[in-house]
Order: sequence, then C-alpha cells, then structure tokens
Amino acid sequence: MLITRIIAKNFKTYRELDLDLTVNEEQPIILIGGENGGGKTTLFQAIYYALYGLKVKDFEHFNKLQNAGERAKNEGNSSNKIELEIHFTGKVLHNDYKYIIKRLYTINAQNSPVEAVTLNLNGDIFQYGTATPHAERVKKEAEVNKIIKANLPQELSKYFLFDAMEAGNLLKDEYLNRVIKENIENVMGFNKYIQLGNATNILTQEYIAQGIEIEEERNQYKNLLEEKKKIEELIVATNTHYERALSYSLSQKEFYESAKEGKNLQANIKEQIQLVERKIEDILNRETLFIEQSERFLNDIEIQVFIPKLISIIQNEIELILAEKSQENNNDFIEPEHITKISEKVIAFLKENNLIESELTNEQKGLLKEYIIKKSNQDNTKTDYDFIDKNDVTNLEQLLGWSSINQFNIIEQQKESLEKELATLPNLKIQLLDLRKSDVGGGDEIIQSFEANELKIKELKETIKGYKSDIEKLDTKIKKFDLSDEEVPNPKLELLKKLGPLFTKVSNALLVNKKSRIEEAMKNDLNTTLVAYENQIDRVELSEDLSNLSFKIYHKAGNEIYLEELNAASKQIIIQVLLKSLHYFGDYNPPVMIDTVMGYLDESSRASLLENYFPKLSHQTILLSTDSEIRKHIDLEKIENFIAKKFTLVRDKENQLTEVVEGYFPN
Repeated sequence: MLITRIIAKNFKTYRELDLDLTVNEEQPIILIGGENGGGKTTLFQAIYYALYGLKVKDFEHFNKLQNAGERAKNEGNSSNKIELEIHFTGKVLHNDYKYIIKRLYTINAQNSPVEAVTLNLNGDIFQYGTATPHAERVKKEAEVNKIIKANLPQELSKYFLFDAMEAGNLLKDEYLNRVIKENIENVMGFNKYIQLGNATNILTQEYIAQGIEIEEERNQYKNLLEEKKKIEELIVATNTHYERALSYSLSQKEFYESAKEGKNLQANIKEQIQLVERKIEDILNRETLFIEQSERFLNDIEIQVFIPKLISIIQNEIELILAEKSQENNNDFIEPEHITKISEKVIAFLKENNLIESELTNEQKGLLKEYIIKKSNQDNTKTDYDFIDKNDVTNLEQLLGWSSINQFNIIEQQKESLEKELATLPNLKIQLLDLRKSDVGGGDEIIQSFEANELKIKELKETIKGYKSDIEKLDTKIKKFDLSDEEVPNPKLELLKKLGPLFTKVSNALLVNKKSRIEEAMKNDLNTTLVAYENQIDRVELSEDLSNLSFKIYHKAGNEIYLEELNAASKQIIIQVLLKSLHYFGDYNPPVMIDTVMGYLDESSRASLLENYFPKLSHQTILLSTDSEIRKHIDLEKIENFIAKKFTLVRDKENQLTEVVEGYFPN
C-alpha cells in the first residue's frame, strides 16, 4: 500500500490541503516539518480518518472539527462541509490497483451530521451514506471496509501509523504480549491457516458422523460434537469478558498505582493537610492582626505622627525651658503644698516652747502661710518661665522622653508581605481540597475496583483453562469414533484427514520460521539502534505459546534485560524495532507514518535512528517532525538521499489556519 495523495477541506486548521505523497523505491521517505501546534497531528488524523471514517457525534462536534479558520468562517468562505479524500495504491494478485476514498460530512436541516462515502477502485464505484437505506448501507459499508481492510485493517493501523511518544506505552505489562499476539496471529497471517484447519476439522467430523452406521453411536458422536461446540462458544464468550477485563486493567493501572501510593502515604497526607491548614490559618490571622493594627494606627495618627513631629520642632525650646527651671529649683523655693505643713510645724514649735499662750486663729494661720510664701520667694529673680510650675516641668520632661515610633513604614512593609501571602491563598485552598479528597479515601473506589477486576481476570483465565481441559477430554472421546479408511472408503474424508494436519503444520512452520526471523531481525536492529546496549544484545526471544506470548531480550553477558526497567527512550526504540519486524514479516505491506519521530531520544539514539532505521523502515515512511527533532543543519543530511519530498506546515496563528510550503523549514 502506498499513499499517493491526501486532500482535506475545512478539517480543523486545514482549509484547503492537497498534498502529493508519492515516493519512489530509492527515496521512500516523506519528511513533513512543523512547529508544535503547527498541524502535524491534524495531518496525521486527516490520513487516518480518510481511511477509516470520521465519527461526528453532533452539531457541536461538527463545528469543532470544521474549525478551519475562524476568520474564514466569519467571512463566509466556509462551505459548511468537511471533505477528506485519500488516494493510494495496493496490490491485488500482484497487480497494482488505484483506490480513492472520499468522505464528505455536512449538517442537515435538523442540525444533525450526515456522511457520504465514495470508494473508487480502479474505476468501480462503491457509494453509501446517511441517506442510503439502512440494509443497503450496511451491505455497502461492509464492502468498502473489506476493501480497505485488505490493505490495512483498522485494528492494525496503530502499529504502522503511530505516535513515537506513545510507542513506549506498548511495553506496559501485558500490553506487549497482546501486541505480539495480535500481530503474530493477524499480521503474520497465521489466522487463515488456523481457520482453514478449524473448517477442515468441522467438515471431517460431519463426514465421520455420516459414516457411522449405528444410530446410537452416531447420536453419541453428534452429542459430543454439540457439547464441544457449546464449550467453544463459552470460551469465546469468556475470552471476550477476559479481554474486556484486561483492557480495563491496562487503562486503570496507572490510576490504581497512584491511588495505592496515596493510600500508603495517608499519614503523610494528614500531615500535609495540617501544614496547609496552619499556613492558611496563619495568613488569615496575620490579615486580621494587620487590619487591627491599621485601624489603631489611623485612630492614633495624631499621637503617632503629629506629636513626634511637634516635639522635634520645639525640642530646643523645651530643653531651654527645662534648663532655666532647673536653675530655679536650686533656690529656696518652697512648693505651696508644703507651706501648710511648714506652718503647722512652726505653730507646734511655738506651743512646745511656750512662745504663744493660746491656739492661733484661722486668720493668724493664714497670715503665717502668707509670710512663709512671701519669704520663700523673696530672693527669686523673675524669669520668662515663671508661669511654668513644677508639674509643667515634669510634663515637659516626659514630652522630651516620648519614645513613639512612626508605625507607618512598619505597617507598609507588613502590607506588602501580607499581600504576597494572600496571593498564595487560593492555591493553598485548592491544595487543601485535593489533599482532603485523597484523605477521605477518594482512591479507595479505584483500588477496590481494580483489585476486583484483577481477581476477575484470574478467575476468567482459570475458567478458560477449565473449558480447554474439557475440550481436550471431549476430543479424546471424539477421536474414538474416527473411522478407518477401510471401514468407510470416502475420498473426501481421506482428503480432509490429510488437509487438517497439513494446515496445522503450515501454521506451526510459519510460527517457527517467522518467529525466528523476527527474533534475528530485532536482535540486529537493537544492536545498532538501541545505543544503551549497542552490540550487547545476545538474543531476542518470543515465547512458543501463542496464547500467552512473552517477549524477552538477553545481554551477551547472559542476563535478561528487563523491559520494565528501561528508560522511556529505550522502550521507544525497542517498540519501533518490533513494529519494523512486524512490518517486514507480516502479511500486510502498509506505509509507516510516525508523529513526533524522536520522542524522548538522546543525541546518540537520534543519530542511530536516522542512519540505521528510517531509511530501511518501509517502502513509504512519512515522518512528522519538529525542527528540534530532525534538525535542518545537523540531522537532515543523514537521510537527505532517502527523502522523496519535503514539506513544512506553517501555522497562521491569527487566522487559525495551516498552510503547506515546499521544503523542510525553508525560512
């Protein structure tokens, strides 16, 4: 199969894409560059959906898919329909056939998406669509899908049209075994021999039943066959449940492990909750305190700001006043409140010494006080500050010692700090919410469901094993009814008896032959492309058991290189090497298209892929790369001779459109 042209109209960022993808034998590579978000993945999708169809759910989904430039739509340039068209060639009985698949999606009067499909196969037209009567549509759709499947079945497309970044995920747990199993059985073409063998056995059994003359024995034989058929149907049904359970397990494993880890760290989560709660509480408390301080500051602003300012202005004069008053205090000045006590002492002295005969009248006491006051001040010199008494002096002294600090700067600093912490509050609350969700056992349901599913997988495997054991017992009983050629000479039966073992031998021979070739090819490729183990791979082993395949790599030193222990880059290399082998030795011959070609790869691995892998990968390899993956002036020359065409996807950000230009990042 060779893709020769892709057309996409009004599909996401492509308003008018028409790309020639033809290659030749010497130059099998199409290199398409594009920056992140430039439209590489959309181009990838256009090819995939053109082949297998686009599922448009509703009007809103249609609009999202048809979003080929907002400005273009607003200007009325949109035709309100999505067109995907792919041209490719494929061989039928050694002859090249040309295929053109055109898929058209529009919206009808009821705002529902409708589809119209046309397949042109060497001039023969197959058509169906939403308007086609159901029965006819089903029939024609099946015909078209069968033709496409003959070139590349959709279920196998993910192994040939893939994202390199995701390729390493195929190595997860049982996924790899499933990949190999599906590909060994489907891609490698074993299924057709297995199916032929099964058909031969059924036909053989019918002839044997016809040849049994005694009716009772014939009925026993038929009953055994019927019983076997029912068990085989049970195996198919159970296997379906098993596959579903396995698929669930694969999809949920990451969630399960996260939930499990969260469960084990429950105590740690509680500590984190308390820590975050304290942080939030501290910030809120500081906010409250700040508000209170600010209010106090505003209320006391006169005291806190204006009085210190006033003190600084009159400080010199106050100091002068205090100095003057200090001089006054050195004189015989008696405070008025002491005058009464002094006068009382004087009267007591006069009485004790009989200097007065009777008690003084109040008038006489008043005259005595006036005299003492007069005498205590008689020598004082009048000053400018006589109006300031001692209490005033004390107040002035306290005023100079005012220790007030202007709080404005401190509050301003607190405000800046608090504002930064308040800005973190929303994130802290989200963090707290997440932690509380984990704490309340949000993962419990995931853990329980996953573990119940794992148990179910084991039970289903045992059930299937039991059914197979029952079939073996039935086969033993059935074989007792085998007729010898002498008993019933039947040329058809004789031929069938020979064909059955022949198909089994062919299937087994294919398995052994292809398995060994895959192992050898992978070993050689890994020794050149898996830089971390360059020339150190001794062998690759695929297990013999088709129902439970395993995949192992061994070092020359003898030890196994465990796949799960490898880094993402090595896993990517290994899975790409495996896919290359499946491409080489499989029954299909599709192109390979890789998005994000270098994924996680380091410098050495990139160089190895460029030199040893891409040029030999397929008869048509479409690489979708950024300029940092395949670098124009460093990497490009390594594959230049193998490139048939180079394009670059240019994103018009303003108009949300992607245009294609010739050359690999030409500007």
